[in-house]
Amino acid sequence: MACKITHRVNDQQIRFANRDAAERYADIMGGGVQNWIFTTIPNVEHRQPRLPVSTVTAGSPRPTHSTR
Repeated sequence: MACKITHRVNDQQIRFANRDAAERYADIMGGGVQNWIFTTIPNVEHRQPRLPVSTVTAGSPRPTHSTR
C-alpha cells in the first residue's frame, strides 16, 4: 500500500509506493525516521480515464492553410 511521509519541521511531503521505501528514504536521506510522520494511502485511483485521440471530436475540422 502507498505511503506518504511528512517532515515534522518543514512540512515537506513525499509519496512512496510502499512503507519500506518510505522508511529507507527517511532513514538514509531524511535525517532519520523520527523526523517524519508516516501516513498510509489507500490504492484508489481518482483519475478520469483518457480517451484515445481518435474518439475526441471538437466539431467540424478547420483548414490548416488559406483557401484563397
